[in-house]
Amino acid sequence: MRDLLLVGFLFVAIFYAFKRPYLGLAAWVWIALAAPTNWAFGFSQSFRLNFTIVIFTALSYLFVMKNKSFRPGKIGFWVLAFGFWTMVSTAFTLQSDPGWVWGYWAQFMKIITLFLFIVLVLRSKMHIDTFVWAIVLSISSYAAMEGVKFILSAGGHRIVGRAGIIADRNDLAVAINMCIPLIIYLIHVTRHYWLRLGLWGLLGLNVVAVVGTYSRGGFIGLSILAIAMWMNSRYKLGLAVLALLMLPVVYQAAPDGWKERQNTILTAAEADGSFIGRLWAWKISTLIALDNPLTGGGFGAVTDPVLWNDYAPETPDFGPLYTVPIPTGLAPKAAHNVYFQVLGDHGFLGLGMFLAILGYAYLNNRRNMKFGYREGHVWYAKVSSALNLSLIGFGITAANVSLAYFDLLYAVFGLVSVMWMYRAELVGRKPPEALLAEARVQYA
Repeated sequence: MRDLLLVGFLFVAIFYAFKRPYLGLAAWVWIALAAPTNWAFGFSQSFRLNFTIVIFTALSYLFVMKNKSFRPGKIGFWVLAFGFWTMVSTAFTLQSDPGWVWGYWAQFMKIITLFLFIVLVLRSKMHIDTFVWAIVLSISSYAAMEGVKFILSAGGHRIVGRAGIIADRNDLAVAINMCIPLIIYLIHVTRHYWLRLGLWGLLGLNVVAVVGTYSRGGFIGLSILAIAMWMNSRYKLGLAVLALLMLPVVYQAAPDGWKERQNTILTAAEADGSFIGRLWAWKISTLIALDNPLTGGGFGAVTDPVLWNDYAPETPDFGPLYTVPIPTGLAPKAAHNVYFQVLGDHGFLGLGMFLAILGYAYLNNRRNMKFGYREGHVWYAKVSSALNLSLIGFGITAANVSLAYFDLLYAVFGLVSVMWMYRAELVGRKPPEALLAEARVQYA
């Protein structure tokens, strides 16, 4: 049955992708993030769903879409520069298996292609809203289902990601934190009462899902995200009072296992073996970059057994924090921090490019948000605010995961570029609310 549903979805998606490129792009990002082929167990697993949708979306862009243009701005420049630099670092990789590194680079180029098509195809509010809905339905819907299981089991159900790019619970927590601001944006722009009510429920269950992952980084990211939202809110006093009343109750109702894990945040460096493993990985990533400041070690450098064993003896006294020696024969640890991940993979130059993308995206969103409120285009300001909060959610939570090459992150970068391009079209244009008011006066 699942196979038939997936095949049916494929044919419907192909039909609409060829008629409307932005619908193909929405299907593209939904498949990339939801990994629906992992739900099926039969013949549909052999279908290349995303590849098929990508081909038809590209054909639709070439032959159906009119008024083509490409103005990626500074963000697009740095994304493309970073993509090029990953090719350079791959060519000079230190990995013991260069074939694997080139395969990883090819996967990353697919994500860069998604970014390019977002910039090329999305042109209007309807396009942007459709794309945001696709993101929310891919990740937040799964998080909501897991949140329901967590509640029904009284906290006994441990939430993890599904098979695919967000299988790890920490990775899932990052994705959920990035989607929460997008849900809030959809609540603001949705007029249908029951649909808005459903989005409020989805929002609550996504918060529960972050808690249910037992991810310390996810919880810290959620807390900082909540503070950022509170600072942007018009109801600061009321929300502060509500939080002071509710937080003690929620904490007491939380499972003991969750409270015990969160209580280790301050003592992780001394008592938590997994955290010490991350310190080792961060040190080795830095050592690789110091020896290869321009190109780093290539994708997955810190997880290469040869590089790991070469640098392991240098780790105890390296850096400001002493760590116990790495046991002989210990399997390599992932970086579990996007900044150290990029540093070890692509050197200081690659890290500089990555930080430039994040910085320009944040600043562009700030400018777009101020422009939207100043000119009366409230929806434009709300989208920009949601994208900035999504980047904040990533920037904080991703200090705990290896997700520098995450599809959703580059989808957000693409949306920021689209909003930058769309701002030029809104300059001097009256918002719909003003036009409606003028029409009422004219025909009164």
